[in-house]
Amino acid sequence: MSKFHIITIYRLAIFYFLTINNYTFGQSLVTIPSTNELTLTSSINKIEYNLLIALPFDYENSTKEYPVIYLLDANDDFSLLTSIYRRLQSPNEFKEYVIVGISYKHYPKYHRRVDYTPSKDVKAEKSGGAQKFVNILSDEVFPTIENKYRVKESSRTLFGHSLGGLFCSYLLTNNSSLFDNYVVSSPSVWWDNYFILKNLNSSFSKKAIFLSVGSNETPMMHESYNKLSKFINNNLLTSSKKAITLNGESHASAKIRAYTDGLRWLFKNSL
Repeated sequence: MSKFHIITIYRLAIFYFLTINNYTFGQSLVTIPSTNELTLTSSINKIEYNLLIALPFDYENSTKEYPVIYLLDANDDFSLLTSIYRRLQSPNEFKEYVIVGISYKHYPKYHRRVDYTPSKDVKAEKSGGAQKFVNILSDEVFPTIENKYRVKESSRTLFGHSLGGLFCSYLLTNNSSLFDNYVVSSPSVWWDNYFILKNLNSSFSKKAIFLSVGSNETPMMHESYNKLSKFINNNLLTSSKKAITLNGESHASAKIRAYTDGLRWLFKNSL
């Protein structure tokens, strides 16, 4: 990627970070074109989720079904991923996706920690709700999206960073059939003394996986990346797999590059 394109994507990321956090210009909120929002109150954990949906620009004039990307941590990252995707799509050569961001209507930070962690850690009182979140996805989120939008049930991709990457890893190590493809950025596999790597399903199906970590992240994050990469190499049959270190990136900045390169990887491999 050229230096110009990297700078452009970073500028877009900063702009859309401001929009998702409800910064105002004058009296009007900045909104993203061709996006919708649905509110879902889960009967499983009683939490209110906002599902943020970005549609292809020609969606209303089309009858086709689209592959779907689900994004974790959408309170922070929906505008980021959507802006990067649309920038990449601008030459009209990039595959069209529906993007669904899973966010929280009310956003105490512990909600994500509960949903994305597979075990209760003694150092984090509110945690360990990943299996409930799996059920929320399969029983509530997917039916809501698939009943309202033309998306392919056979082509689901999950994007997750940090604890979101841990949740992706939890699905991978438990042979979940929820998603076909994964973009896993800086996964917190260290959670609860590497719990997910000690509690594995005995058989694994074929998945496509993009895995990354920033070169400037902590040794603990690099150990998480290395352990997960080794697990994938030794245990998973992958239809496509790429594992990279993102030079010059910290934990906070790595997801910008990971989302950009992850989208390119999806498109290159026709996923």
